[in-house]
Amino acid sequence: MLNLKFSNEKKVLVSEARKKTPRQVVLDGIHNQVELLKNPNFTVERVRYRKGAEDGNTRQSVNRPPQPWFWKSANDGGLLLEIRYGRTPVEIQGEGKPNSIIAGKTPADAVKLLEQIAAAVTAGELDGPLEAAKLKAKHRRGAAE
Repeated sequence: MLNLKFSNEKKVLVSEARKKTPRQVVLDGIHNQVELLKNPNFTVERVRYRKGAEDGNTRQSVNRPPQPWFWKSANDGGLLLEIRYGRTPVEIQGEGKPNSIIAGKTPADAVKLLEQIAAAVTAGELDGPLEAAKLKAKHRRGAAE
């Protein structure tokens, strides 16, 4: 008889291996926000698919500015920002609590804050809220389909 050792581990599908982790999704978003704060004309390349009558579906690259995570406060004119997983806000403090972070008065202050948040994401301090945001985004995506 063969002396084999078995495992419960399944082969990783190619589609699963290509997906970004929640950390990487947020870090990419933070990088885009930092670049947008430094240069208001910053754009990101997006892929759009169009249905065509004669040639079928076509893939087209479009340069678009990223959706800003920051805005000016109505009270004091300072910058506020909200960390997002794609389009879904990350609830850092928990559900039902405010997610707007005071970023300071200038874009340079907001860049410093985003760098601190990027370090926390890299260290894994926000893994719980990121997973919750991922599930919420997946739920919203499923509801739209």
